[in-house]
Order: sequence, then structure tokens, then C-alpha cells
Amino acid sequence: MFDLLFEKTTYLDDFPINIRIAKVTEYPFHYHQDVEFVYVLKGEIRAKDVCSNYLLKEGDIFTNNGHEVHGLTATDKENVVAIIQVSNRFFTQYFPTLNKACFMTYVNNDKHPKLDTLRKMLLHILLDYSRRNFNYKRTCIYQMIEVIKYLNQYFNLFAFEGQVVIHFKNDNPVIVERISRIINYVYENHADRITLNDLAKMEHLSTFYLSHLIRDYMGISFQEFLCFARVEMSEILLLQTDRKVSVVARDVGFSTTSYYEKFFIKWFGHTPEEHRKQFSSHILSPTRPARFKGLSENQAVSCIRRCLSAVSDQENSSSVINRLHLNVEVLPEVDSIMKIHPSLEIVITHEDYSVMGERLFNMLYELNASKVVLSVRQGDSETTTALISNRLTFSGYDVSTYFENSGCGSSSSGYDSIAAAIQIFQTYFASKENNLHCRLRDQGASLKILKGCPGCLTSALVPKPAFYAYRLLQNIKGTLLYWGKYYYVIKNDLEQEDSYTIIVLNYSEDIQHLSTRSAGLYETNDVINGFMDELNVDFSIPVSSGQYVIAKYALSNANSIFTHMSQLGFPESFPLPDGWIHLLNTEPQTQVSIENIEDKLNISVSIAGAGINVIVINKAAVS
Repeated sequence: MFDLLFEKTTYLDDFPINIRIAKVTEYPFHYHQDVEFVYVLKGEIRAKDVCSNYLLKEGDIFTNNGHEVHGLTATDKENVVAIIQVSNRFFTQYFPTLNKACFMTYVNNDKHPKLDTLRKMLLHILLDYSRRNFNYKRTCIYQMIEVIKYLNQYFNLFAFEGQVVIHFKNDNPVIVERISRIINYVYENHADRITLNDLAKMEHLSTFYLSHLIRDYMGISFQEFLCFARVEMSEILLLQTDRKVSVVARDVGFSTTSYYEKFFIKWFGHTPEEHRKQFSSHILSPTRPARFKGLSENQAVSCIRRCLSAVSDQENSSSVINRLHLNVEVLPEVDSIMKIHPSLEIVITHEDYSVMGERLFNMLYELNASKVVLSVRQGDSETTTALISNRLTFSGYDVSTYFENSGCGSSSSGYDSIAAAIQIFQTYFASKENNLHCRLRDQGASLKILKGCPGCLTSALVPKPAFYAYRLLQNIKGTLLYWGKYYYVIKNDLEQEDSYTIIVLNYSEDIQHLSTRSAGLYETNDVINGFMDELNVDFSIPVSSGQYVIAKYALSNANSIFTHMSQLGFPESFPLPDGWIHLLNTEPQTQVSIENIEDKLNISVSIAGAGINVIVINKAAVS
């Protein structure tokens, strides 16, 4: 019984944050080494932390520091609680004193501006975690670093209101820093002989002034606080060991057992022995496990968004960014809209063959071309035309030739940007025809990177967003079940039943039309960067139970050749030697995971600004 109080937190993979969003019935008494946040997202819950009892209501955040015995118990009201545990081992790289922190975020007045800021910071972490979007782990880690900075600045101390520990109310930075330093020093040295004179010397203050400072701002005297710290630290020894009360008293710094018992009764309301007898059976253990029911991804995202909306509604300034939230319930037996089996026809030139050589054939293979059209211009060699045609035919392509004048035809910088990729998807699904048509490469000198021509590759052979749009489309084979302005749901043509592809587009009408009119570099850049609207779509798909592989591909303007050149001020030519341009990353972001699903698969997609997400869902093969 005595070794079960400590809860070891397990952190998965490379993610030093453990998050659970659940309806909690009971979380028996325990302690751990790491910092933990208990955020009530809905309803209320009772919490015991050391000697204080709290009724935490919606919006309340309670922070447990290492080595605080605490537990949760449901009331008769339904609750949703987020429990966020933070690896001290990881985050001490950034905050060396984190394991000595004394964070207190509970306030008895929910109209607290600094707490509202903390609420939003934690809600954004919860939202990013629940949606599992690209690089969500890294994003959550960076956000948590900001949270800990904020806690250190405003919440790394506490005060007393009667017998209850609450958030420190004073905002004077000098006082906050001084009291925080005193609290940390007392806890770190609680088992030693500490005097007010020691603290006065440390703070370069008179004992008289320091005594009044502690009482005025903490609500109790220095001696009372020292005894409180010792009593608090004794609870673990009482519940986790069978040491005699006299030994426990000595170990935490009390000179006599009676003195220890006096202050234990003051804070806990009963003797140490009575406390051990009363609470030893309420400890977290295999026979008394935590009882809670986790929320599904969609339920969690919906709850978090509601909380974020409530916090944002209390702000004076309104956001200029529009946020659209859609819910899509997918019924697999719905009537199909169209068959999805793209067939790509690619136009190439003599110049492409001259510049690309063997890479031309590799690129046609990557794009999975069905047909190749060889564009012949005045002055092109008939012998070379025959050579290229024969090689393509030998490689299995349906080949045709036609004569055209030089030039790239219609010109728009939208062709070089994410706008072209968005238009490709929209055009394909709107036409309800499986034939796709594209030009492989922009013509002309490779030194000028952006020409505003409708090729998949720049003349320097750097893939544009259009290239990846065609590659993504060419991999999709199946039946279109649902479509809307911003999304498409396809049931894949595979032997397994539960296999889907989801496509989500975020765009504005201005972006949609960039590739259909003559738009310059700077106009295109302004239109795309000026679009900051957020699109959130939650998909719910009934599936059979089992493991599912979920692959996500995100195509945005952020790492496109258009943005790389924009950051250079759109120079006439790339300012580094030729080889370096091909090392620029222009590929979609990717993320692959395996999830265990019982009966419903929930996929949450979030895109900020112009972009495309493609999600491929396949049931994992049983080995």
C-alpha cells in the first residue's frame, strides 16, 4: 500500500507533454514529479490539493507542482476536464528551476485578465494537440515554453485566504519577484533550520520589514508559512511510508512531534495518524484506479473551441480573421457523385528534352502521365521529334505531336503560386471529367525563375505547387461521396472496405481567380498573404474496429518556390549558384500515424490561410 502514491507519467515518443481530455468520475490521491494543469472545460469538479479543498468550476485552472498530494472527484454535475502534464526533465533545459516551481493559478474571481491570457494559451495547446495537424508536437512544445515563461512571470507564488491557498493578488513586479524567491527558498530548505534573519540577509532587508512584508502579502507570518511547508511535505511520507509520526516530524524539520501535530491539525483539521488512517485507502492503485472517459477527437475539438470562443468574447477587440467551422458526417452507403480516376496528358517540347535529358522521362513517370503531347515549333529538328516520339512510345506512353507558336500563352503569376494548385483541384472536380491537361515546364532561360507560365516546373526545373497538385490527384482512385465548396470525400478503390481520401481546400474568390487573369508578382503575393482566414472541418466516418494508417499531406504557399522568391524580393534571377536552388524545399508537409479505432473515425482538418490538405485513410494490414 505504501508505495502506490507516486504516479509515474509516461510520455510517448518525442512529445514531453501528456494530455487527457475526459469526463472524470474519480482520480484518487497521488503525486508526481512533474507540473500538471487541471483545466475545467465544462461543469465542475472537486479537487483536493494537500490540505486545501476546491470546487473547480468551468474556466478554472489548477496547477499541481511536483510532490503535492492531490486528487479529483466528480460532483453531481457533468464535467469535462483537461489534464495536462509537463515533463520537468525535458523543460528544465529551458527552465533550470522548474522542479522548484510553486505555481498557483487558482483564483476566487474568474474576472482575471492574466488568467484569461493563460486560458487562451492552454486552449490553443489543447486544440493543436486534439486536431493533430502538421508539426503539432513541435507547435505544442513551443507554446508550452511560452506558458511556463508566463507562469514564472505571474504565477510562481501564492498566498493564503483563511485556510485555502490561492493565487497571489499583487502585481508589483518587485514584490512578486521577492515573495517568489522567498517561497522557493523555504520549500527547497524546509527540512533545515531556517530563520527570518536568514531570509532578511538574503533579501538585504531588516527582519522587521521582511516580517511585515510576508504577512501583508502572503496572509500569514513567516513562521506559519515555514510550518505549512513542512506539514505539506510530510503528507507524502505519511501516506507512502509506514514511518512513525515522530520520525516524519523530524524528517521534515520539526523540532518536536507535538509541534508537528499542532500545525498538522491547524491545516488538515485532524492529527497525522488520523490522516494516514482516513486517506490510505483513497490512494491511486491497481485496486483503485483513476475513473474517467476520454472524449473523441471531434468532441474534444468542439469543447475546446467553445471555451476559446467564451474567452475571446470577453475581449474588447474583435479579430479581423474569419474562422469557418464545418462538420461532415460521412455515410459510406450514400449515392456516389462521380468516379475518380484521373488521366493526365502532359505537353512537352524539344527544349524540355534538351534541358532535362533523361530527367524528362523520370518526371513523366513521377507525374504518372497517361498521354504525352510533343509540341513542335518552327525550327525544331524532325529527327529529334522522331527520336523523342519513339522513346516515349517505347516507354509505353500514348504519344501525339502538334505544331504551335513559341511563348507560354496566357501569363499570370498565379500559375507560380498555391492559387494554381487550388484551381487544379477545383477544375477537376467541377468538370466531372477524368482527363487532366498540363504543361511540364516553363520555357526560356533558367536564370529567370518565375515567368508566370502554366508549367508544373520552372524553367530551372524547380517544382511549383501545380506539380504537387497533379501528383496528389494522380494517386486518388475511387468514388466521390461528398463534396462542398471546401472539401471532397472519396471512397478509395481498394479491396478493403474502410479506405478513404479527404481533400480540403482553403481559399478566397480572389485566390481562386488569380490563375485565370493576368496578375503580377506583387499583386499575387498581396492577395495570398492577405488571406488569413481559418478553415476547420471535422469529418466523422463510421468504420470497423481496428488499426488505421492515416497519412496527411499539406500543400501551402509557405514553402513554395513563389514564396522563396518573394522573400528575396522577386529578383530577376536566383542570387546563388545554380545548384543551390534545387535544394530549396518545395514539397508538401507530410505526417503519418497509426490510430486504434473502435467504431468511428474522427478526422479534424485545420488550415490557416490558402492551402490544401489531403488525408489518406487505410486500414492497417493484419500481420
